[in-house]
Amino acid sequence: LAFFDLENAVELFGLIPAKYGRYGGLTVITSFFLHAGVIHLLGNLYFLCVFGDNVEEFLGKRRFFLLLLTSVILGATAHILWHPDPQIACVGASGGISGVITFYALQFPQARLQVVLRVFPYRYRWFAVPAWLLFGIWILLQMLGTWQQICGMSAVSALAHLGGALGGALFWWAGRSSDPTEDNAAA
Repeated sequence: LAFFDLENAVELFGLIPAKYGRYGGLTVITSFFLHAGVIHLLGNLYFLCVFGDNVEEFLGKRRFFLLLLTSVILGATAHILWHPDPQIACVGASGGISGVITFYALQFPQARLQVVLRVFPYRYRWFAVPAWLLFGIWILLQMLGTWQQICGMSAVSALAHLGGALGGALFWWAGRSSDPTEDNAAA
């Protein structure tokens, strides 16, 4: 959360692709807890609250933690492998949150999510949209963001988002053959 001395905290604990092995590779994890500002933190917390409680209830605490960890590691790996400037640090929980969102969309594709859209210049309207549709739009936006990131037009790591989403998809796929209620009883 280093709002007061962000630059120093990012240099010390952010994920810098060229130096990903610092502190024994722990910057993959420490960068998860750093954010570029209050809005960045609040955005991640919002999506964690919206999707995370349902996913955690479905998986149980232990498997939810493993989903988050898997998504963080794959998000960081994607950022390390393909980010065009290996000296720029990556911070934020977006890779992990992306895994949670992906798991939610795959596990509950017909869930209706409320979104607000502007229909006229000063008029807004709420719509109920299935999770699978919003997830598809989100994936397309992340692909566009990845292209912008690789071209140097964006500072947002859409690569970390897609890597985290891959973690969520793999975790969902691997768990389809097992019964999560067994782990819920143990958690």
